Amino acid sequence: MLIYKAVQSNIASKDKKKKWHPCLIKMGNVVDTQMIGETIAERSSLTAGDVHNVIRNLMAVMREQLLNSRTVKLEGLGTFTMVCQSRCKGVDAEADVSPAQITGLRCQFTPEYTRDAGGNITRALIQGASYIHVNQLTKALGTGGGGNTGGSGDDKPGGGGQEAPDPAA
Repeated sequence: MLIYKAVQSNIASKDKKKKWHPCLIKMGNVVDTQMIGETIAERSSLTAGDVHNVIRNLMAVMREQLLNSRTVKLEGLGTFTMVCQSRCKGVDAEADVSPAQITGLRCQFTPEYTRDAGGNITRALIQGASYIHVNQLTKALGTGGGGNTGGSGDDKPGGGGQEAPDPAA
């Protein structure tokens, strides 16, 4: 379940009003490779060490393939490919194009899409997402709530990456 709260934009819209938007809240700690490996091990016949070894090797092989101009597709997850930028570094002739023009390199991820029976296209990673307001969650957990849980001036629509306490703790 994705947890959200209401945040007010710092910038006024055309009608001179600061609009309110939903902002997703991150719960608990970041899930790292160690935790992913342990969770996969619990669901399989592999040990946590075996899974960690596979994850480390996956990263190494992906890096090797990406840096050899290959595209890597992981079924059910998505596609990884390398993309370069050359901001305002164009040249007049094709023969003058060189790696010196490259100003940035990044790995681009495109989530895999699925198509349901109705023909609707959905990203595989977000299929089945549901939402709950943070106030509803705190009431369900019996910790009160009420009001906007924001408070800092950093709350902007779309994130900010604030982390809330882990409700399971």
